[in-house]
Amino acid sequence: MVLASTATACGGSGGGGAARDVLRVATQQMPVQLDSCGPSNGSELAYTNVLYAPLIKADDRTGKLGPGLAESWEYSADKLGFSLKLKPYLKFQDDTPMDAAAVAKSLTQCKKMGNQVPEQVTGITADGDRTVVFKLSERYAALPDLLSGRMGMIASPTAREKDGDRFASRPVGAGPYELTDYKPGVSAELTRWDGYTAAGTPAAKVKKIEWRILKDNSALASEVLAGKVDYAWGFNTTLVAQLKDQSGITLGSNDVATGWTSINLNRSRPPLDDVRVRQAISHAIDRKAMAEAVSGGVWKAPTWGPYPARSPFFDPGVENAQPHDPAKARELLRQAGHGNGITIKAVALNTFPYADNAVVLKEQLKKVGIDLQVKAQPTAEATRNFYPGTDNLMLISAMGGTSPLYVYPRFYGQESPANVGEVRTAATPLVQKLLTTYGEDEQKQVMKQINAVSAGDVPFIGLYFIPELLAWRDDVTGATDSTSVQGNVNLAYLGLGR
Repeated sequence: MVLASTATACGGSGGGGAARDVLRVATQQMPVQLDSCGPSNGSELAYTNVLYAPLIKADDRTGKLGPGLAESWEYSADKLGFSLKLKPYLKFQDDTPMDAAAVAKSLTQCKKMGNQVPEQVTGITADGDRTVVFKLSERYAALPDLLSGRMGMIASPTAREKDGDRFASRPVGAGPYELTDYKPGVSAELTRWDGYTAAGTPAAKVKKIEWRILKDNSALASEVLAGKVDYAWGFNTTLVAQLKDQSGITLGSNDVATGWTSINLNRSRPPLDDVRVRQAISHAIDRKAMAEAVSGGVWKAPTWGPYPARSPFFDPGVENAQPHDPAKARELLRQAGHGNGITIKAVALNTFPYADNAVVLKEQLKKVGIDLQVKAQPTAEATRNFYPGTDNLMLISAMGGTSPLYVYPRFYGQESPANVGEVRTAATPLVQKLLTTYGEDEQKQVMKQINAVSAGDVPFIGLYFIPELLAWRDDVTGATDSTSVQGNVNLAYLGLGR
């Protein structure tokens, strides 16, 4: 504590007394790259939140859309056009102007990469200096929501052209911090950018953020306890016991998030093409027991759908759709012709909590006559084995996001990443209906229809919610504001020197 106090006193001055200028943060999460238009594993969101600024800002607590880099937006009368008006005098961190032409060029570059811009967007152009115009091939109500996420995090087109593939580790955006040093998988340095124009996210509250990736549990706990880490997130639940009740440290979690663990199902071939087998698996799972066993009692809330009870999009009609009932599971398997048992092949990510979920799931399914032959593998290998349809199911996680217009196509749509073989179901036309429905009340009605159909169809199996764990030291301010309904942290809220 003496060392921590000395370090605090050695920094620059700030409101209310002496305060350090450097915030030291750590996580166990490792991004695959930092390009907002690149492939995602979710871990990069904490970076992109502060390196880029979104065109439309989703409120971190409620998800409600508001101005970002754009001050207004609207659809055309036929809903086949969409335009947004930028704030004046915008620029990127490389000091190049962010006018309508630059934004249109950046989004066009992004579309060519094939990761973020949907196929419904067929053209993006500038109309004057401040108006960006989108041409749509069909009605598409989800566009504003997408522009509040990674798609709307505009990158400098000049920097992208200059650095090419290296841009993924040299990102240039328009957020409150710029990347000034980066060692992939090890560390990063983010420096306050004084040219930031308010875009929903707060301006930087510290001069620098020193960021480390500490994958070892004991090392991360030791660094927090020693006062060498001010704020940590995304760590294993086993650290809770080590940090609990420690003087000067507060533990918290992202209770507004919609992150959850789940099982993706290959419904394109036997045995999971039979709904009775899918229902049997769901009935065989004791979700609450699994959550508590895997997390040491830290996680407790089971899920059957993507939204928790505190969400405005929560639908109680999907809760307990298949309650834990081993007898029901065995009967469904008998009806499906598997009364003597069945073997199912599976893959699981070889990291926490997925590998642990696999161990518990194997034991729970064994009790109803299902032999789960599961392999725990690195993400890339597991993905190669599951998504071509080689294995029957995959234990993975999901991040719900803020809007049903993003969430429902992703988990219930025919082209969903969770839908191997792109199987058409009764929910398929309803998802398309949702994407062409405008108005929150009207969208909720379509959501209820999708929920009702999917509750019995079991397109995937939700397991339990995984609110992200946080720990911070006493001189950190804004920690309780740093969590987001999108399931990630936003470090721009953090300050020092309380």
